[in-house]
Amino acid sequence: MRRFQFRLERLLELRRYREREWELKLAQATGLCIMIQNRIKEIDIQTKRTTAALFTRGAIADYAFQISSELFMERLRQERKMREEELIKRKIERDKVQKTYLEYSKKRKVLEKLKEKQEEEYYSQMKKEDFKVMDDMNNGVYTRKLNK
Repeated sequence: MRRFQFRLERLLELRRYREREWELKLAQATGLCIMIQNRIKEIDIQTKRTTAALFTRGAIADYAFQISSELFMERLRQERKMREEELIKRKIERDKVQKTYLEYSKKRKVLEKLKEKQEEEYYSQMKKEDFKVMDDMNNGVYTRKLNK
């Protein structure tokens, strides 16, 4: 029995390649979002530590320490705000990349389903033909025995 050959195999390979390409772009975009989220968490932790340091020193804290701590916390708030805005932009970009990735994935899956269907039909047809050949051979053997 001959092996099945899909006529659109090159196209399927191309679609797999494109899907993989967009999958990597999606992973990169997701990685950026995660990095920004982690930085926001780090900023929150630094803010809590600075606040705790101010309260633990209490009245003992000197004026210069309080001013520098307030300035540091203001910088952290500004950086957090910038990171949140950047995160929103990156999520929008990631959603666009994800949409494109899903389109390529869908195209590949459709072609793979077609390949599976044609392969199944091909092997089913080959089994029928093999059965016919075997049946013809058996009938020939039976007919020769009757003629002897």
